[in-house]
Amino acid sequence: MSEILILNGSARKKGNTRFLINQLNDVLGKKGIESRILHLHELNIKHCRGCFWCYKGFPLRCVQDDDDMNKIYPKIIEADTIVFTSPIYWFNYSGQLKLFIDRLVALHVEGGHKLDGKRFAAIFVYGDTNVEESGVQHAINSIKHLIQYMKGETIGIVHGTANDIGDAEKNTRLVVEVRELANKICDVF
Repeated sequence: MSEILILNGSARKKGNTRFLINQLNDVLGKKGIESRILHLHELNIKHCRGCFWCYKGFPLRCVQDDDDMNKIYPKIIEADTIVFTSPIYWFNYSGQLKLFIDRLVALHVEGGHKLDGKRFAAIFVYGDTNVEESGVQHAINSIKHLIQYMKGETIGIVHGTANDIGDAEKNTRLVVEVRELANKICDVF
């Protein structure tokens, strides 16, 4: 059975990012695709110390046993597709998502990365109506470089204006694009 891992980088429990995740899951569920959501704000994820302990003979594990990442690594490895979701804060994705991404260093092992060949997608929301001023391009570029580094495949990146709670529901184009992204994810299985 294929599994999708959705990373929720928003702290809002009933916000726009969560609404769009629900739209994505609605389509996936109707197609029989299983998904798992990690609400990053509910997890204890500390910053990467840069000690590279994980490089020194302890791949797939971080020296920091006092947070949740060592429990999350197997879920990341098991997933066929990983979907990054986040609001844009100060011209990039959220700090919660950045902490998570930084800790992926433990999955980089000699001879490759444990994420090589996985499929990736992203969904971003932002407050500005001007794409250039919203900061979303920084997030998109960062995610694209990350996926490229991991030798992954980009299924799609969807973004749109949705600042106040409930704005995503009103943004018909955004909802349609998220549901189309879900169908693209299903098409690869």
